[in-house]
Amino acid sequence: MDAPTRSDVSTPSRSLIVTVWRPAIAFVRVFSGFAGRRGLVATGLVAAGAVLDGAGLLLLIPILDSVVTRVGGESRVGTALDAIGLHTTWSRLVALLAAFVTLAVARALVQFARDIALAKLQTSFVEYQRNLVMRAIAAASWSRIVGLRHARITNLITSEVGRVASSAQFLIQASVAAAMLVVQAALAFTLAPVLAFATTALVVLGGGAVLLAQGKIRDIGTGMVQGNAALMGSASGFLSGLKAAAAQNTQNEFIAEFESIQANLRKTGLSFQRRQANSRRLFAIGSGFAAAAVVLIGFATKVPPAVLITLVLIFARMSAPAIMIQQAAQNFFFALPSFEALQAFQSELAAERAATPAPVVPPPGAIEARDLVYRYATGGGVSGASVRIEPGSFVGIAGPSGAGKTTLIDLLIGLTEPQSGTLSVGGMVLDAGGRAGWREGVAYVPQEGFLFHDTVRRNLAWGNRDPDEAAMWDALEFVGADALVRRMPEGIDTIVGERGALLSGGERQRLALARAILRRPRLLVLDEAMNAIDAGSENLLLGRIAALEPRPTILMISHRAESMATCDQVIRVEGGVVAG
Repeated sequence: MDAPTRSDVSTPSRSLIVTVWRPAIAFVRVFSGFAGRRGLVATGLVAAGAVLDGAGLLLLIPILDSVVTRVGGESRVGTALDAIGLHTTWSRLVALLAAFVTLAVARALVQFARDIALAKLQTSFVEYQRNLVMRAIAAASWSRIVGLRHARITNLITSEVGRVASSAQFLIQASVAAAMLVVQAALAFTLAPVLAFATTALVVLGGGAVLLAQGKIRDIGTGMVQGNAALMGSASGFLSGLKAAAAQNTQNEFIAEFESIQANLRKTGLSFQRRQANSRRLFAIGSGFAAAAVVLIGFATKVPPAVLITLVLIFARMSAPAIMIQQAAQNFFFALPSFEALQAFQSELAAERAATPAPVVPPPGAIEARDLVYRYATGGGVSGASVRIEPGSFVGIAGPSGAGKTTLIDLLIGLTEPQSGTLSVGGMVLDAGGRAGWREGVAYVPQEGFLFHDTVRRNLAWGNRDPDEAAMWDALEFVGADALVRRMPEGIDTIVGERGALLSGGERQRLALARAILRRPRLLVLDEAMNAIDAGSENLLLGRIAALEPRPTILMISHRAESMATCDQVIRVEGGVVAG
């Protein structure tokens, strides 16, 4: 079983660059690489929105100048208005206001397109990250997959992916705010360079102080990742052991652990909120002093009233994107450990995964195992397994629980690579490509009879090559489930519930068996596949399966002695030793 991994935590011996900025840069690189062309379009819209916003602010000067006083002589705007025949105060004012409203409308349209583009980018990035995790799991070896904790995976693709979504959102918000800030600062420099320089210097100093404090924010985020993993593990354990706990009145022990984890998560969240609130407080105080300084310096240096009013408005509007950048940076670094956890999980699986060659389908012929060995660290598995199974044989695999029956099946279908020994089909020794090609012809029916939260039709089609409806009904009739499906409210298009929760255990197994029959497999594996069906119905089904023409090779694990009577051959497994 895998141990929960801990994201890197800052220590005095590790530099801020390694612990904070390297993962931040990695996130930006991954996000930018994913965004690609869509990111360029979104960036263009962000820039266009910022420019239009700045142009609207700049247009306030001639409007506020009331077009009459023409402070400093005839302005460029006045000259341009004269050139198009606008000489009166009212005609000029109307023209300027019309231009202002036009800019406002254009800015609103551009910002709408920008927001939609950025929202699509964010949501698709989250989907991409979740898919990467699932693909990493699917590509891992089966021996590695069975050792993964379900709670860890669930936490990664829910809580941590959700926090990665927050990171992407805050990165986007900071980018938009930065664009707005650059344009507004450029306007301020155009109107009053000295005043703008002094104000910008204060903003840069404050921003530098904020960025230097992100190491502690990231550490708090790391604590949140670890707390989420513990919470998911506790909840999973509680649900799995609820019946046993209730039977012996020990539920309170689960609840005490759950409450303790939640209390730690609350403390971690409050610590982050306290830092954010403190930052907002300091920024608000600093903004008040900066606004007063702008007015005093502007008045002392005799900045024209219209320009001074516009400057005050610009600096007032700069405070919003500045505080947005500050808050977004804190939230980004707080959620950054979730991205690191996802990356670490994928790297962990990728390090153990060799390149999979193209599948090679083995030729017709017997399955032959020679001295197969696969032992788990705990001591289970099989040793020295040597069997020969002819095509079309109906083979039962018997033995006590934990004897190694499922391990033998996993080896024979090429799901698990043997630690030693060889497996051949049709005389071809199966390497990685051969095992992948062999599994193309396998239909596996487990005890649980897994079903999607979807329709009967969708569940039957899964793993099959677009079967038509007539073939589906034939398969349902074959397993004795056609009457059941016809009674359903929507027939074959009825939703069966999560993992088939709306069906009984036997009904789920019949549907899973119908799906396997639809696959027309070369090898059919029945792993306790009918233990929820009564013995009489199981014998009837086994008789039908044995009479299939052409009949696939069939491997069946069952604890029912009467079921084994149907088999042509029985292989016994005891203590990892195979005899048959």
